[in-house]
Amino acid sequence: FRSDDAMVNVLKLLRDVGAGRAPYTFVSAPRKARASAAFARGIEVILRTQFRRDGRLTAWCAQYDEKTLEPAWARKYEPPSLSGNESVGIIRLLMEIERPSPEVLAAIEGAVAWLRESAIAGVRVDEFTNAEGKRDRRVVADASAPLLWARFYELGGNRPIFLDRDSKLHHDLSEI
Repeated sequence: FRSDDAMVNVLKLLRDVGAGRAPYTFVSAPRKARASAAFARGIEVILRTQFRRDGRLTAWCAQYDEKTLEPAWARKYEPPSLSGNESVGIIRLLMEIERPSPEVLAAIEGAVAWLRESAIAGVRVDEFTNAEGKRDRRVVADASAPLLWARFYELGGNRPIFLDRDSKLHHDLSEI
């Protein structure tokens, strides 16, 4: 498991334990019930933390304040922002719910619409070794490249943002 998808991974575990899926068939009925209840509470948190912009559901942030559930800083290069990467894992989890509520369906539809609006077309990211012998990346124009999504987007304006360990925001990957 990647730590960036910690909540999704824990929720999948709780879901599988609660349903008695292999390899958790040995779990007692009371513990299955507790796991199912914890899964339901986790989904409630996911629905509460989906970011709204101008009243429209969008995506999720990579990090939230543990008390207020407001978008928060994580590491120095992870600002309060919408996260393309983490949102995909959440959308997939929500899409696996067998009988989704109208709120879950609305969350999925809002997030998918946000992904469509946020896609970056016409470029690809190439990795290379720079003159100092270090691994680096560059953005290259390529009309045939598949769509890309940035890891982070501004909360207010939805522009892709990039940071290095100095915590300074950039709108162009080449500035890092």
